[in-house]
Amino acid sequence: MSRARAIRAPWLATLCRALAACSAALVVAGAVGAQQIEKPRIQPARVAGQVIVGGYSGIAGFVIGRFVAEGVSGLVGVENETATRRLGFVGGVIGGGLATAGVVYGIGNMGDQTGDFDATYLGTGVGFVAALGIARMVLGPDGRPREGMSTSARWASANVIALLPAIGATIGFNSTRRFK
Repeated sequence: MSRARAIRAPWLATLCRALAACSAALVVAGAVGAQQIEKPRIQPARVAGQVIVGGYSGIAGFVIGRFVAEGVSGLVGVENETATRRLGFVGGVIGGGLATAGVVYGIGNMGDQTGDFDATYLGTGVGFVAALGIARMVLGPDGRPREGMSTSARWASANVIALLPAIGATIGFNSTRRFK
């Protein structure tokens, strides 16, 4: 194992533990705060649904947004391949962000609860920036798994990267959660 990979692996584990600890602290603080200011109690099944369904709908939104943006760039006459890829990435980020925030907000608004969409979308953006940072750290600047990276490490990193925007959106929504 190269020295860079040996340094990077503990970094990733530490970062994941820190994110999990922050999320747990926010959930606990939210539960305590909910009792003090009469917020609805946090429901673990709802939070899990927001994170899991929001994360994977974000992937679908990214793919659709990228496809649409690349198609539109071809229709307007963009011939530069690099420009088309960059426009596709921007379209994917917008589509994935809207899909993630929309699903998290929709699940959160079920029943007698509501929250703020702006905070949900902001949380999606913060999670996406964190996901980009982890992707750069783990995968490198080209965004491809390094040679020798195990299949389980690839899947684990892909899932962490995919779920971070939904975790951010869930934290954003639940920080503004209230009764309707």
